[in-house]
Amino acid sequence: MKTPADLKTPVRNRYFYGKLLDVMQLTMEQDYFNSKRSLANRLITGPGVVCGLDVELTSDNKGVIVLPGVAIDRCGREIIVTHPSKPVELPPLPPHESESEDYKPRYGGRSEHHHYCEEEYAHVLLCYHECESDPVRAVAGDCETVAFCEPGCIREQYEVEVREGFAPERKSNFPDVIDGRRISYAAIAEYVTRGCRALPDDCCIPLANIRLRDTDNGWEPEVDIAIRPIVYNNRLLFDLIQSLVKDEDTEY
Repeated sequence: MKTPADLKTPVRNRYFYGKLLDVMQLTMEQDYFNSKRSLANRLITGPGVVCGLDVELTSDNKGVIVLPGVAIDRCGREIIVTHPSKPVELPPLPPHESESEDYKPRYGGRSEHHHYCEEEYAHVLLCYHECESDPVRAVAGDCETVAFCEPGCIREQYEVEVREGFAPERKSNFPDVIDGRRISYAAIAEYVTRGCRALPDDCCIPLANIRLRDTDNGWEPEVDIAIRPIVYNNRLLFDLIQSLVKDEDTEY
């Protein structure tokens, strides 16, 4: 049976008096907590946008920027955008003539794209990216006469990518757990027991579809953020339940 790549037995440091704390030991310490946190984020919280991260066109409509916000990628790593990102250029419109139908967002009535070729769209992704920084002098314990530097920090940053075509469809295989007017615990238990979600090959999360559109007024792409996955945190779930309760109160 194939198991997810990150389902490994956790190994943490055991400290004792006189233990040598070298690079391997200290790296193990960081990896232990990082891997535990990523596993919980991926399998319990789930990937998606936590807040912010709106996608806007640049002033000349030839690129996009991502506004500040927080997300969890598909591998469970936190992505924090503190300032508007640098502009990322959009691909040009393919050299074929498109139809004149009005665009309908994916979750606004369009489930299939019959009137437009997929190449007339691009999608924006947010990816986790690490950068080594803050170089410091490395104090080596040998006979080297020339001092050298090593990065002293790893900055957990991000990268904005624009890829051609639609963002991959998000499909749910969640079973029907409603039995009569009650929730079937047995159906939920069977669904959970099927196995753990595998670690994906691509950890980036989609933020928006971009329709590449050239009108009589010039280059006017359209941004659709409804395709992004979102993190259903406790506060959001509480607000959803509260809104449903209010709707029921107004009906009676």
